Amino acid sequence: MSVNDEKDVRSDEDTIHQFAAPASYFELTNEEQGRILQFQQEVLELVVLGNDYREICEKVCLLIEQLLEDAVATVMLLDKEKQCMNVFAAPSVPEACIVQLNGLRPGPDSGSCGNAVFRQEAVFIESTLDDPRWQSIRQLAIDFNILSCWSMPVRSKGGECIGSFALSSFVRRLPNTYHRKLLEIGSFIIGIALEQQKVNEQLNLSSKVFENSAEAILITDANKVIIAINKALNKLTGYAEKDVLGKSVSIMLSKRHSSKFFQKIWASVKQFNHWQGEIWNRDKHKREYPAWFNITPVRSHDDSINYYLINFSDITDKKRSDEIIWRQANYDSLTGLPNRNMFYDRLNQSIKNAARLETKLAVLFIDLDRFKEVNDSFGHSVGDALLVEAAKRLNSCVRETDTVARLGGDEFTIILSGINDQQSAEIIIQTILLELVKPFNLGTKLAYVSASIGVTYFPDDANSADLLMKNADQAMYAAKNNGRNCWSCFTSNMRVATKIRSKTAYELRSALRDHQLFLLYQPIVELVSGNVYKAEALIRWQHPERGTIGPDEFISIAEETNLITDIGDWVFKQAVNQAIVWQETFNIGFQISINKSPKQFISKMSDWVNYLNRLGINGQSIVVEITENLLLDAHELVVKQLLNYRDAGVQVAIDDFGTGYSSLSYLKKFDIDYLKIDQSFIANLDNESNDRILCEAIITMAHRLGMKVIAEGVETNSQKQLLKAMGCDYGQGYFFSKPLPADRFEAFIQHQV
Repeated sequence: MSVNDEKDVRSDEDTIHQFAAPASYFELTNEEQGRILQFQQEVLELVVLGNDYREICEKVCLLIEQLLEDAVATVMLLDKEKQCMNVFAAPSVPEACIVQLNGLRPGPDSGSCGNAVFRQEAVFIESTLDDPRWQSIRQLAIDFNILSCWSMPVRSKGGECIGSFALSSFVRRLPNTYHRKLLEIGSFIIGIALEQQKVNEQLNLSSKVFENSAEAILITDANKVIIAINKALNKLTGYAEKDVLGKSVSIMLSKRHSSKFFQKIWASVKQFNHWQGEIWNRDKHKREYPAWFNITPVRSHDDSINYYLINFSDITDKKRSDEIIWRQANYDSLTGLPNRNMFYDRLNQSIKNAARLETKLAVLFIDLDRFKEVNDSFGHSVGDALLVEAAKRLNSCVRETDTVARLGGDEFTIILSGINDQQSAEIIIQTILLELVKPFNLGTKLAYVSASIGVTYFPDDANSADLLMKNADQAMYAAKNNGRNCWSCFTSNMRVATKIRSKTAYELRSALRDHQLFLLYQPIVELVSGNVYKAEALIRWQHPERGTIGPDEFISIAEETNLITDIGDWVFKQAVNQAIVWQETFNIGFQISINKSPKQFISKMSDWVNYLNRLGINGQSIVVEITENLLLDAHELVVKQLLNYRDAGVQVAIDDFGTGYSSLSYLKKFDIDYLKIDQSFIANLDNESNDRILCEAIITMAHRLGMKVIAEGVETNSQKQLLKAMGCDYGQGYFFSKPLPADRFEAFIQHQV
């Protein structure tokens, strides 16, 4: 566009304010060119010297104001959301005007600056008082005598509009070529200053990150020669800049790795533009340590590598933590033996090896007999010490190729690999039994345990880890049932027995619902008078196919399946209702004893006392029989229920007394009413037997503690007379009567009367 053409455009009122082409230096006078060059030189010098970018923008404004009379310069920038403009630099503009300008939204009626940003082009407005593009901020022009205003977009390096640079005149006029050139150069330099500030901020941030990074960082040239390090590297390795600058990065690397190892690393960096992994490092004092490395190449425009950025950290603690975590996941913290997780891993591996080599292996499941009694009597610290010693003894009995593991509690397992015949395994098993039966000298305590061992063989019995473990577990329980301190080899009959047990558990669920359970009552006879004012309620199961089943076959299953609580509650209510009948028929003080499983105590709080209260029956109508080991557990629920029984008048008897660990303090604490001497002491009772001495001692002790004694398993008149002579209070057994249904029990009582 020529100068004459431009004059023609200006004469047209509708188009006078359109964007004009960039001004050319050839249209300027020599004086104007000199002023502009001087202006550029002064401002660019500030940029080169790194002055604050706000100061540079204000300097641009002031210099241009000197070159254009009756005008003020303003720099406005868009906010982060690109929605509003705010004054950034305006050294000669009144504060009141700045306040009104802040928050300006770009648009077609938002003045010269708002239009310049909105249209992304220069806007020259000759008259602000009547131009429609100043409509929304007209009052600003009136208040501050702004008669004309010229504005040009300020752009970033990428060409994005980030704000405006404007000249506001107190005289109505349009810019000439000189003025437009000033605006162009001013907006351009402001863009450069703002862009440079961004670069400076990024460089400053990068520098801070580099210096303050917790990881050691070094930069090398393309030949892996170190050119920079940070503080963290100095702190980690002890190397200062003077020690490593100009030297190969290999100065920090351990000699553990071969040259091929590093060749692969650098090849990977070139191919994939990154490598990370573990490398053994070496510090200034020659200490070697594991480090985690990240290596990234810095490439030039032609894709050649100029630098390498390397950062690393000492992972000694992490590897130590990983080792601890791994050991915790795979080894028992108490004994140091492999745990369940590691045991199964080794068992699966041993099965594969045995299958490949066509050899056998044996799996032993070991449970310590009466370990709980040691724990209860001496405390858990002694119990733990026993487990540690037991682990040592087990390890001493096997070969180095075998695996001893602790599954938990007092359960151990052993893998005997490479067994050619069962006799080889049996020799080791016998050695284990002999070792574990020896006394355990645990400081000031001397403890005795034994072991029940189940054994199964691969591939004879099973070919998977799970089946082998099930087999060994079943064989171990068979050893328990055979009297403990022995071993049992798995047989197919055990699997059948397990299936029968599972079937029994399934059928037991419907036994109570279908009224298949019933009670028998065995008389408890007062030995001095022969009177019967007591009976023990004994449960039976009338199975539709198998006939009558005794409690020995299903009570343990009921405990395992948590059916024992519902069954126990049913027994209690049946016994209470029967006691009411016999109190009305025979004697107001008639009592019925019922057995209560330890599982019933710890499953939930029983509401038996509330049931007695609702019926209005005396608590002494019921005697609850428990085992002496229950008192040693001292579980919170056990204590609470026993004390609850005592307060309600319900009496408590210790069943099978003498077969477990007893504590006289517990007998007094819980106000025990009866001791029932186990039938094993009665079976061989005569004048010369040790059993007579034991029975007499129990009776004497019980009486002195305010308890009465019931002898179980009385089968002869001789036993009855001996017990009577010792002062035993009551007798119970086949000599008097077998357990009877309620109607036959009533007939028995009437016959006695």
